[in-house]
This record gives sequence, C-alpha cells and structure tokens, in this order.
Amino acid sequence: MQSGELLEVLGSLSVTQWGLFTAAQAVGAGALAQDVTRAADRGLIRRVRHGVYAMHGGATGDQLEDVRAEWLATDPARSAWERRQDPAPVVVSDETAAMVYGIGGLPGGGIHLTAPRRIRPSANTPVIAHVRTLDPKEVTWVDGLPVTSVRRTLEDLAAKWEPGHLRDATSDAINAGLLPAGEIGKSPILLGVVPELVPRPSTFALLADTPGRF
Repeated sequence: MQSGELLEVLGSLSVTQWGLFTAAQAVGAGALAQDVTRAADRGLIRRVRHGVYAMHGGATGDQLEDVRAEWLATDPARSAWERRQDPAPVVVSDETAAMVYGIGGLPGGGIHLTAPRRIRPSANTPVIAHVRTLDPKEVTWVDGLPVTSVRRTLEDLAAKWEPGHLRDATSDAINAGLLPAGEIGKSPILLGVVPELVPRPSTFALLADTPGRF
C-alpha cells in the first residue's frame, strides 16, 4: 500500500478515536502490519505504545492519550464506537477516573482499568487491572471513553485514600457540578467518610416537616 493511501486509511480509523488507531484495526482495514511499522519508523505516524499509534496533528501531550491508548489496547481489533455497545465494557476507574474528572489532584500511579473479567495487560505497561462488576448507571461516557461515575469513583477511592484527600476530591466534584451533594447521603460508603459534606436541611424544609405548620 502506498504511503498516501495508507495514511488515508489510518486517518479514517483515527478520526473517531481521538487521533489514535491500533495496528490490529489497520490490518483489519486492509493495511499490512509491516506498512504500519514502516510508517512509524519514517515518522509519518507516531507510536504511542506497542500496537497503538497516533496520527500527526493529534492531541500530542494530552494527559489522557496514554489512558486512551491503553484502553484501546485491551480490545485492539474493535473500534471505540463498536465497543460502546458492550453491555459490560472495560472502564477507566479509580485514580485514573479522578484524573479524567479533574478531582482530587493526587497522582494516579498507573492507569486503572476495571472490567467484570480479568484484563491481561501487556508486559511493561502501566495498567493496573481491577475485576469488578459495575451497574450500567455506574458507568459514564466521557468524550467517548467509559469512566466510572463520579460517585462510584469516589466510593472506590474511599478504600484507599485518606479521609482528608477523599473530602477534597468530593468537594471538587460538588463544586464543579459533577456530583449533587445529596448523592453523599445516598451512599453508605461516602456517608461514612465525609458526612460533613451532606447538605443540611433548609429552614423552609424543616418548617414544612413540622406538623400543623402549614
């Protein structure tokens, strides 16, 4: 395949995947694996991690690029769009989910992914895999990437973070409009760690609950 044709094929794969594509997707679209490798060696495309590449002109330096690349690598033959139909997808979680939401401010120490089945990351990757079954309401799609909901993220972090750090992350989420403060009272885990963040009943609500008041 000529370079121009190859780049057109790769570009079409990457357009809905944050400028990224996998070698398996390229082969599935008719390219040869050696053509993809050769294009990377010539600097026509950029290798993000083994088996995942980026088109030049994409979001170079984006802090989420590595997260997206590792997520794509967990099912490299299928597109991000195809995987959106999965009833139990591989989901970004824990500290990495907090980074996606911009809450907490603590380093992740790896890329956390959760699935109901065992994920087998490639050697020498920063992936930290968790086996958990998530309810569909605990998964949110953020710019095409499945992420544990803010509430589930905080609940998972409650088992690992100091109360003060969790309090800061929860406050960040509330202040950014990502988590209604009332959700804390619905979560036994969060209620047990940050009860002070549960909103107090308003004076009107207290009066309304007083028998014979109205």
